Amino acid sequence: MAGCGRRASSPQLRPRQGGSRRAGPAGRGRPTVSGRPSTWVRLRVDPAEWFSGEELDRARRYRRPLARLRAIRAVLTVVLALSFIFGQIGPRLFDWLGVKGWIVQLLVMILAIEVAALAYNPLLDAWVDLRHDRRWGLSTQTGRGFLADQAKSFALSFVLSCILLIPIYWLIRNIGIWWLIGWAVTVSFTVVFGLLYPVLIAPIFNKFTPLRDEDLEARIRRIARLAEVEISGTYVADESRRSRRDNAYVAGLGATRRVVLFDTLLEHPHDVVEQVVAHEVGHWRLRHLPKQIPVAAATLLVVFVVLRLVAGWSWIYQQAGTTGIGDPGSLPILLVAAQAAFVATTAATAWLSRAFERQADEQALLLLDDPQALMDMHRRIHVKNLADLDPSPLRYLQLSHPPAAERLAFASRWAASREVGTAPR
Repeated sequence: MAGCGRRASSPQLRPRQGGSRRAGPAGRGRPTVSGRPSTWVRLRVDPAEWFSGEELDRARRYRRPLARLRAIRAVLTVVLALSFIFGQIGPRLFDWLGVKGWIVQLLVMILAIEVAALAYNPLLDAWVDLRHDRRWGLSTQTGRGFLADQAKSFALSFVLSCILLIPIYWLIRNIGIWWLIGWAVTVSFTVVFGLLYPVLIAPIFNKFTPLRDEDLEARIRRIARLAEVEISGTYVADESRRSRRDNAYVAGLGATRRVVLFDTLLEHPHDVVEQVVAHEVGHWRLRHLPKQIPVAAATLLVVFVVLRLVAGWSWIYQQAGTTGIGDPGSLPILLVAAQAAFVATTAATAWLSRAFERQADEQALLLLDDPQALMDMHRRIHVKNLADLDPSPLRYLQLSHPPAAERLAFASRWAASREVGTAPR
């Protein structure tokens, strides 16, 4: 396995000499100016300072079709929702099936929407997993594996939708302040789901085995001790059976907290894996997960306020052939309104997520004090994963992570502020 037991010996990094350096206010142009960088402020960096023209072009050519696919999926989703609403699909289904009782009708609506989405979602996913990503060397997914994942995702989506929506509709039909109590129920559901996901959901899609590399395990435990984050061990997920992408995360609480590495990540030198783990442990050291709960609660409050407003739009329910928002046939209206609210809050939540990612990078720098290794890790993984190295301004607002060039510039400026130079290549 590449790099086992060795220190990485990659060239040291600084901005590429061929990249343009635009003069401007603090945070623009060459990133190795003095002063500790803020984790709350974007560093405006020219990606050409950090990546070759070939690397940038390759990432653009890979990403361009995916952007078109996102647009196609969004349009098809809107068309599907409008078809259900103005085609009065819900009431027609209830009459055709002779369905009585709001719970059964709601189950029928959830299933009908899930099944209707099968007309395009699996086809688009198959194009990405079985053709596009495979052509670019990122996918190892088989047709059989793809179908199995799709079936699991369909069943899981249906079950979770039922668990959440049945109580929500009961509240709508029986409680005057349904939107406020429904908000509290949804926040609780989100928190519980987040806690149970590593234990109950993730094993449905991946197998997890203890890390057998004793040297790497010792390094990971050392990082956790430095961060004062308790972990029960390190596990490896068999991601290589569907993808060549690298990733890692920390999951669980208390005695069940563990570091999870994609097996693809183990192809890198130990120094690279250490930096990834230090970043992930940094999230826990800063308690980012608990801090995300009020953010999620605020976002969901916006969603339920929008739903409360939409509840008074009698015209739309007449078009849908339903009696109001408490009618199970109105589910498409509820979903469209909720999605619109989520989209409206994307820029704010993504901004906070990017700040948290910068803070986790800073923790990796503080824990290991090796800016060069962190920069090497980001270059390796972003180039291998064909990440979006040069996002458009609109796309940037949607990103949960800062682009690679910004993260490299952040580490470089941090190193300069500590008088740790980044030597030329």
